[in-house]
Amino acid sequence: MHRRAFIGLTALGAVGAAVGRVSSPGAAWAWGGPAFRQGRLLPRPVAAQVTRWDTDPWSLGSYSALPPGSGPSARRILREAILGNRITLAGEYASLGAPATTNGALESGTNAANRILRHAQPRSVLVIGAGIAGAAAANRLRASGAAPIVLEARDRIGGRIYADRAWGAPVELGAAWIHGITGNPVTELARSAGLGLIPMDWDNSVTRDTVTGLPSPAADDADDRLQALMDRLADAEPPVTLSAGRWLGMHGWQPSRLNDWAQAVEITQEYGRDPNSLGVRAFSEGDWQRGGDVLVQGGYASIVEQLLAGVDVRLDTAVTAIEAGTSGVTARLQSGAVVRADAAVVAVPLALLQRGLPSIRPTSSRVRAALGALVTGSLEKVVLRYEEQWWGDLRAIEVVGGGVAGAPAGSQAALRWTEWVSISDLVGFPALVAFSGGSAALTRPASNLACVDEAVAALQAAFAG
Repeated sequence: MHRRAFIGLTALGAVGAAVGRVSSPGAAWAWGGPAFRQGRLLPRPVAAQVTRWDTDPWSLGSYSALPPGSGPSARRILREAILGNRITLAGEYASLGAPATTNGALESGTNAANRILRHAQPRSVLVIGAGIAGAAAANRLRASGAAPIVLEARDRIGGRIYADRAWGAPVELGAAWIHGITGNPVTELARSAGLGLIPMDWDNSVTRDTVTGLPSPAADDADDRLQALMDRLADAEPPVTLSAGRWLGMHGWQPSRLNDWAQAVEITQEYGRDPNSLGVRAFSEGDWQRGGDVLVQGGYASIVEQLLAGVDVRLDTAVTAIEAGTSGVTARLQSGAVVRADAAVVAVPLALLQRGLPSIRPTSSRVRAALGALVTGSLEKVVLRYEEQWWGDLRAIEVVGGGVAGAPAGSQAALRWTEWVSISDLVGFPALVAFSGGSAALTRPASNLACVDEAVAALQAAFAG
């Protein structure tokens, strides 16, 4: 299993448009999928949550990726930009060592703060965005003696780090993993915040097929072949104009039901983009992470809270424009008010910057081109809560689609909810989380209940045999 990008980076807009909850009085809840009535019946989930990061107005997606034609140089330009001598940028999209991860966002925020401190020697600094990048920037600024003011559009801190607590324990609907715990600063922050770090054992898994309802060694073989090709691609230097899908096709990878499933799990849900819309340079991005992956227990946002301790944070404060002048910066708020300081760090997601939220003046053609050279991927979740842990001690369940009525092979629906992870030991009750990425995620049903129906039907069909 490769880097599980910001992932968990899916979140619902729950207390708003991003989170959707579905609950049930137990046996009275009849799921609509025909496959649910076939073969062995699994227990019904008693509640569910569905994420919708792609329509959340303050994220507009999950995390950044390289499209065909782009390379890491775009990230370097954004990382090193100083606009109007007073504004720097921060976010996972501007990390060279770990893009699309929380540690990349953390490092980027610290870097943006250090650059503005060296360049402008500010006494006061506006930090736009209270995700982990903005929190890291504010923490560094405060430690240096500057006075940061964090302006956050949401009614909470954390950004795409978000846990829903409707079920009592925090269920991570945004970032959920730490990737490569050895030497990772996020690991130390998690420990100092008192969070649990649960090893992610990808070997404790099973791959099952919705067509047969049985385990699928053939699907595992397809996954192994794809991972070998991905390793070759990471070491190669093909023309930057190629897509990952095109390169794989040139090296013998052909569409099939099992191959399509392997792509969905290893590429689309990893990078949030379909192979044909993902650049070949994506596979060689970032530094090699050591120490394996862990799941975070207890509320990932505690790390952000720790970084922002003692900082002036203003929630429900959306910034529409930031402008640098000769004597400082001016932030114009959605409310019509104005806030001024000596300098600013803009730490909002890539998709917002591309839409001019906030607009930044001055900017440069070089920075605009670098922003346009990156894209935002999509990764969404369905979380199911049960009364009993019917899957035993398995950590992961891989589900090959194509055997569910309404989700035939070759359809987008067959590529949704193809990977499941048990989070029971994290939350204290039986629960599974399923993933969908790329165009399959973007074309999921508009109804949360329909998404849950799809996910439950796929799981049922996979165990029907």
